[in-house]
Amino acid sequence: MNAREMELPKRYDPQHSEDRWYGHWMARGYFHSEPDEREPFTIAIPPPNVTGVLHMGHMLNNTIQDVLVRRARMQGKNACWVPGVDHA
Repeated sequence: MNAREMELPKRYDPQHSEDRWYGHWMARGYFHSEPDEREPFTIAIPPPNVTGVLHMGHMLNNTIQDVLVRRARMQGKNACWVPGVDHA
């Protein structure tokens, strides 16, 4: 691989990555949730009440929730985490 192939675009285009990964996740059923006999684990996600610019605190909140849900899944729980759902 040469330096030209390793260059990053000056402006990030999320569509390039999102199209690829979203299809991958859909094909493997990663968004599917099925009630079963496992102990349930759910986090009610309070979206940030954004009155200004998003900041690192918003990212930290989502990261902590992600870690907790992944841990619950590794413990065999039926973990459901639906980010981006508004409570209003």
